[in-house]
Amino acid sequence: MTLSIANLRAGYGNTEVLHDVSVPNIEGGAFVGLIGPNASGKSTLFKTLAGLVTPIAGSISIGDDDVTHLRRKDRARRVAYMPQAFGCNALLSVFESVLLALKQTTGWRVESDNLDRVSDTLRALGLSHLANRGIAGLSGGQAQMVAVAQTIVRAPEVILLDEPTSALDLHHQLSILTSIRNEMDLKKPVVMAALHDLNLAAKFCDRMVLLCEGFILADGPPEHLLALPEIGKTYRVETDLEQTKRGALYVDARLSA
Repeated sequence: MTLSIANLRAGYGNTEVLHDVSVPNIEGGAFVGLIGPNASGKSTLFKTLAGLVTPIAGSISIGDDDVTHLRRKDRARRVAYMPQAFGCNALLSVFESVLLALKQTTGWRVESDNLDRVSDTLRALGLSHLANRGIAGLSGGQAQMVAVAQTIVRAPEVILLDEPTSALDLHHQLSILTSIRNEMDLKKPVVMAALHDLNLAAKFCDRMVLLCEGFILADGPPEHLLALPEIGKTYRVETDLEQTKRGALYVDARLSA
């Protein structure tokens, strides 16, 4: 299974935000980091892929199927989207909220395998200890991790995560991305995540896409893309790409003089 985006144009009303965006042949099991400054079009791209924004032109293909004309409910079975701002009924427990997310795409009758899938997802993400905790009693970081569980539990072909680590401390950033990576290795979905931390993206992503003002500026593996001069120009900083003693990539960024 592959995800391909070709010549995509989209926006709101008379304002075009995405301009001829193409990201070809993302293979199942790939982790793609979508990077770029604020207001570059990342959220609009995710909403368009998820069917929340109707494209002006272009195609979005999953395997051999162009999904741009699918009904939103049908698209939701194949593409799961976690937005920056997420909400859930505060009266529900963590387990119930994840089960509710699953049932939105599988019908409302609860089967035993549904309960098993929720339990397995919480376990995989290290959230089992929160299963009976009320959503209202969670910290911001815990609530964000539950939102990731709500997205992953549906076992879609494409997972879109809009800033999944924004409310997490360093330990939980590493924990949640490691867990997502492990789930990918098992189930082989395409995962695309908008990430502001370039070093975190370099650590976990197989491929990175640089978006600025609605245009794709670069697309490639982290060791190639993060070395490009477009990185510094886009973020209005000066950068050097280095390697740590362990061989990890590190972007050393500083304000331009």
